[in-house]
Amino acid sequence: MQIRKKTTLQFILIVAGILITSFLYIHFQFKTSLQKEFYQNLESKALMMGKMIIDDKPTVRPLNTPRTIGSDSLAEMYKENISIFDTTGTRIYSFHPSLISLPSSIITEILKSEKHKFLIGDLNALGIKYLDQNSLPYIVVAEANFNPIHLKRLTQILYWVFFLSIILVALGGWILSHQSLRPLNRIMNQIDLFEPSNLNQRVTVPNQKDELSRLAITFNKLLERIENAFNTQKMFLSNISHELKNPLNVITSQIEIILNKDRNTEDYKKVLSSVLSDTRELNKIATKLMQLARITSDNTPVKFTPCRIDEILWQSKTQLIKQQPEYTIKLDILNLPTEESHLNIEGNEHLLKIAIINLMDNGCKFSPDKSVSVSLSYHEAKEFIVTITDTGPGISKKDLPYVRNAFYRGKRNSSIKGSGIGLALADNIFTMHSIYMNIETNQGKGTRIVLHFPLQAHAPYNHS
Repeated sequence: MQIRKKTTLQFILIVAGILITSFLYIHFQFKTSLQKEFYQNLESKALMMGKMIIDDKPTVRPLNTPRTIGSDSLAEMYKENISIFDTTGTRIYSFHPSLISLPSSIITEILKSEKHKFLIGDLNALGIKYLDQNSLPYIVVAEANFNPIHLKRLTQILYWVFFLSIILVALGGWILSHQSLRPLNRIMNQIDLFEPSNLNQRVTVPNQKDELSRLAITFNKLLERIENAFNTQKMFLSNISHELKNPLNVITSQIEIILNKDRNTEDYKKVLSSVLSDTRELNKIATKLMQLARITSDNTPVKFTPCRIDEILWQSKTQLIKQQPEYTIKLDILNLPTEESHLNIEGNEHLLKIAIINLMDNGCKFSPDKSVSVSLSYHEAKEFIVTITDTGPGISKKDLPYVRNAFYRGKRNSSIKGSGIGLALADNIFTMHSIYMNIETNQGKGTRIVLHFPLQAHAPYNHS
């Protein structure tokens, strides 16, 4: 069922329920009011008759044949009747000639409660206890037929109002649902026109602050994420093919040249050494790719354990120098907490080493003298701050917003070997550790990366 039909039907059911409840309440209250007025009239007639028949005579004596007013023809026209009984149940006065005896149980109830409603045949009756001037009790019974003609008229009116209201509500609900869904239909029509080849298209956001505007904004954000993913993929294919193609071409060329003719041992060693260097570069790129894929795609929880931040820095420095002996890394520890246990942070030591090594490697790679400065400072009861500073050309303002994206490389640094994976990998690792990474750069004066390590413990990270 379409939303428009469903909304209209739900609107009709809700309004119908409200109308039925309201009309039933009105019907009940009106019926109660009519019955109350009816019995008040009976009581008034009974009291008036008691005053006229009982109070105007010093005594009322029982008659062998009760006195009546009226005739059979009059009784056929008017079924109302007023009778007076003594406490034994003997009728001493009656307006109607057709007499129906009063059961003793009703007499007892009237004398007990002083006022009692009951039925006599098809008539509604009200019996009251009446005291004469000498405080002698009598029973006055007023009988009449409750005519519900006004109630029937009200019921008919309510029926007509209900059906007319439902028709109007259905029409109004259909129009209202059409008006409400018009922006949604407009959004769907725009989406139908979107082409996969043009991912920069966006849905027009209605100039309203409602759920449909929020839907359009959310969909636009989704499109933006999809566009970024496709752009990242394109950039990956472009950059990684370039990074893989160059060393593979060099390796192929060197092997082809060395195989053209016989060479001496030194030539073979020289070529094999160059091939080994290029192979190691390829292996390094492949390793970073696998690490990035595991962090961003794997749903396996990462185990966090206590580890010392100063040891992570020293071990990262040692490992990188071992891989790249030409690098110079200056490590300064400005201040340490008084207690050794305060050096511990909760995290995955292996991943933190990978991230810091990548940052150190980037700093040395882009610095003219292949050096980088690393400092560790402790802010009591707050955080550790690790600063990594290089003397490279810096990052342009145009490239700075994108350097955390995988495979992104600035144009000015394209001459330096790299895959654009290291910084993105480090950023993902720091994010899962709740470590804030700030990048400060000045063109021509180098780049400084500031890491804020929180002291509080972290729960194991889960990608799901």
